[in-house]
Amino acid sequence: MLSPGPPPSARDPFAHATPSGQAGGGGRATLQLVRGRRVPLVQARIAGQPTLLLVDTGAYDHLLEGWFARVLQDADATGRSATVVDHANRTVVVDRWSQVSFIIDGWNAIAPIRPLVTGDASPGPRALGIGGILSPQRLALGGASVVLDFPSGAMTSVDEATATAQLDAHPTSLGAALRCGATFAIDATIEGKGARLLVDTGAFSTDLKATSAPGRALAGRTSVSARDIYAVGGAVATRTLGDAELKIGRLSVKLDIPLVLDHPRAARCPSDGVLGMDVLEKCVLVVDEMKMRIACD
Repeated sequence: MLSPGPPPSARDPFAHATPSGQAGGGGRATLQLVRGRRVPLVQARIAGQPTLLLVDTGAYDHLLEGWFARVLQDADATGRSATVVDHANRTVVVDRWSQVSFIIDGWNAIAPIRPLVTGDASPGPRALGIGGILSPQRLALGGASVVLDFPSGAMTSVDEATATAQLDAHPTSLGAALRCGATFAIDATIEGKGARLLVDTGAFSTDLKATSAPGRALAGRTSVSARDIYAVGGAVATRTLGDAELKIGRLSVKLDIPLVLDHPRAARCPSDGVLGMDVLEKCVLVVDEMKMRIACD
């Protein structure tokens, strides 16, 4: 999960799964970034057990890591399952668990959830004490905005005026990512090629799918990668597009971008890759029910 590239996120093919908690709560939670890996974490308690959660805008629903689900004493699998599609377009079956209490440190009360439980695709989450994945857009309910302020290290629930003021304090606007299903996609160019990227705070780095139009166009410029990434279905091989120019709104940066060797697949909300924390760690994200606005230092 916490290797370069996308995490084990539950993406739009979850659209027919039963939603978990519907109460967003509110408050202020501290965001921690994993040293050297950038991805954001919050402290939480699930079924009374303390753990860390990965804050993942690429996730449709709240999930538990398999290892953590097995240590909970007052929750069991319901016998139901859901089929998800991971970032490499592989179909993965995950379990639906019974209702459990869900508390984020510094956040107001949230309704109990019935989480989905992933397999243990990599040893990283357990080694770092990460027991699950938090979908912050699930908290953006009732007209309030959820603000992920990475420079300040805080996740807050605020009104529209306060959220806009926080965005305006950062000079580089990326514009708005629009909601499709339960995720948010933003238009970009990579080496001049148009790309539709999911905004994915659970991803270590921005990437492209090899089967996408820009991925196919740029494949000849890639080199063999020394390491894989991890998604729900396990390890995924990549190649590297070195020193590539990424442009989104007023942002223009040079990055080494993994080309994910995915499987071709039609999707209701297709994307060409993800916008990850290599860019977003210097940004403020305002998550509303229908859009996400982003501004960076």
